[in-house]
Amino acid sequence: MEESENQKITYSGKSIVKNTIYNLLGYGIPLVFALVIIPFLIKGMGTEKFGLLSLAYVIIGYFSFFDFGIGRALTKIIAEKIGIDQTDEIPAIFWTSFFMMFTIGLVGTLILLFLAPELVHSLIKISQPLQAQTLKTFYLLALAIPIVTTTAGTRGVLEAYQRFWIINIIRTFLGVSMFLVPLVCLIFTNSLFWIVLLLVAVRCIVWMLYLFQCTKINYKVKSNISFKINLIKPILKLSGWMTISNIIVPLMVYSDRFLIGALVSATAIAYYATPYEAVTKLLLVPGALIGVLFPAFSASYLSKPEFTKKLSIKAVKYIFIFLFPIVVLIVTFAHEGMGIWLGKKFAENSTFILQLLAIGVLFNGIAYIPFTFLQSIGRPDITAIVNLIELPFYFFGMWFAIKYAGINGAGWVWLIRMGVDALVLFIFSNKIMSVHLKFSIKSSYFYIAILVVIAIIPILIGNVYLKILITLSELLVFLYISWRFLLLDEEKVFLISRLKILNVLSS
Repeated sequence: MEESENQKITYSGKSIVKNTIYNLLGYGIPLVFALVIIPFLIKGMGTEKFGLLSLAYVIIGYFSFFDFGIGRALTKIIAEKIGIDQTDEIPAIFWTSFFMMFTIGLVGTLILLFLAPELVHSLIKISQPLQAQTLKTFYLLALAIPIVTTTAGTRGVLEAYQRFWIINIIRTFLGVSMFLVPLVCLIFTNSLFWIVLLLVAVRCIVWMLYLFQCTKINYKVKSNISFKINLIKPILKLSGWMTISNIIVPLMVYSDRFLIGALVSATAIAYYATPYEAVTKLLLVPGALIGVLFPAFSASYLSKPEFTKKLSIKAVKYIFIFLFPIVVLIVTFAHEGMGIWLGKKFAENSTFILQLLAIGVLFNGIAYIPFTFLQSIGRPDITAIVNLIELPFYFFGMWFAIKYAGINGAGWVWLIRMGVDALVLFIFSNKIMSVHLKFSIKSSYFYIAILVVIAIIPILIGNVYLKILITLSELLVFLYISWRFLLLDEEKVFLISRLKILNVLSS
């Protein structure tokens, strides 16, 4: 029996927490599998081939954003339609958007089919024996792009209906499969082509699952398949500026690996991409939160601006409090951790990269909130213009740094961009809030800046005992500042009550 499509969207602290937990599980479970399986993949495939598999993930990941922002726009439009009880319009909006994304995906297929020979034979330094296999793999990836782009739309519908538990069951299946399938495949072959073929098959299964859930949650989607030209303009009007960010941000995010492959080697990609993939998984926390906050900001900004302000401030604060101690530990014990996880060679080549990227993740994590806020209130033009200005500076800086400083140079440029990006987004979001909410930057941001600075100190220390002493000191300072300046009185009371409950239960 189909679920009723006439459902009101409600946002409360409880629902935000619950849906965020669903998202955390959906991102976190695959992370655990990745951390365990990656060493076996590197050993079974070899460093160069694993680096190429990382590029395959990059290509699929990039084109998942190549939907002209329509997936995110669908979430906003459909949530509004549900809220005002105009659900009869949803099937036409969905299918019009779906066919638009499929067409865009076909364009992406043609682009990759055209570029693949140049990527394999000229731009990326791939050993001769692997070039033919890699070219076939890239052709296969090109054919999967329409599936990837339309998946974003089907997932957007479920987000609008707040079916985060369904989304994350499917997301967990996909995330685990991305690492478990190659591992199982190594029992029979270490061919990059066959591994990617099975991964594409998993993507097709995920696509069908999402589409089935869309038809289940709103039965009219299955029976009213239509394409309406008059809907194209309003959809693109909302998604147009998002498109720029959706294309440019992944381009900046993934260009480092292509430049490393072109200027250094495919092996160097593995030394850079492996710590990158590991440490950026910390972003699953802000990523899980903004997936819930986007529709909440959209719905509350005009009607409940004070709620929006408090929600955004708390989100930044909680993300920082969660990420900071983890980042300090990673920065301090990066060499020891890499050695235990992937061996001495990776520790020698990837430690400094891991330290730089960890600090960058801290900047990037808190920047998720102003980025989401600006897009959700209908100002994606700001984020898009910022990204457009950043792109040439970042690309040239990355090329120059990699050419003359290798992967360490890439790490420095990435860190600097994360810091600048966060600063600019906070300036714009606070400016908008100050106009509508009489809001100014709180002094707590000053203390956050101090903590970020002291997090960098362990990079300069080599003695393990001194590292432990410095880390304990930093964490004590962090606890003091968090309790004294970051947490509100009601939050302190809540934490104390929870600690008392835990104490009672333990006794």
